[in-house]
Amino acid sequence: MKKMIKSILIIGLGAALFSSCMLGRPAKEDAPVRSITVSGSGSVSVKPDMVSMKFIVRTTGWNCPQVAERNAINTANTIAAIKEAGIPESDISTFDYSITQDNSHNYAGEYTVRNTIAVVIRNIDLTGKVIDAAVKNNTGANGITSFEYLVSDKATALREARTLAIKNAQDAASLLAGASGCKVNGVLEIREDYTSAGRGNEMMFKAVSMDSASGVPTPIVEGNITITSNVTVKYELAN
Repeated sequence: MKKMIKSILIIGLGAALFSSCMLGRPAKEDAPVRSITVSGSGSVSVKPDMVSMKFIVRTTGWNCPQVAERNAINTANTIAAIKEAGIPESDISTFDYSITQDNSHNYAGEYTVRNTIAVVIRNIDLTGKVIDAAVKNNTGANGITSFEYLVSDKATALREARTLAIKNAQDAASLLAGASGCKVNGVLEIREDYTSAGRGNEMMFKAVSMDSASGVPTPIVEGNITITSNVTVKYELAN
């Protein structure tokens, strides 16, 4: 019985010593993850089917109430002309309105009233007609402050651009990893931004500056919009 108790004590003491040794030994550190970060880009060219533009109605004078009233009349005439050209009221809105007084030496005290009308043209073929109705026919608008081509189904084009961007990044990562004796093991992180670029403003301001007395309709050539996705991808590397 004494021998059995002594054996148990020895075993217990050995286990305790083994545990203390394990606790005192530092844990094995995880090996750092080897990775590579690359950039990829994909672009898709699409034909726009919408236009967003802003007309400005600007009126000046020395009597504030009279200037505001003239501006209101010109703005109402401009909106009516835009509707007459085929744009529904739901696609016409007031973007900005301001009344300011000039404090410069030459025009001290003169008032300026500006009313900016935002218009969305969903039938791109009406663009020239809308410009003529609002500006060239002396309806009331003085110019165009913004012009942008749009795509109603941007999601489809962006999806294609994203696919091309990821493929571009994958190819770059595989090439670099292979050249260094490694291989791509998986994705650790993805970041993305996208842009949409087309033509517009310069052509439109030139068109508006044409002689309003001429009977030539304002020509509109929409060109294409380029939708680009840029991605930054971090890949894990393996042997």
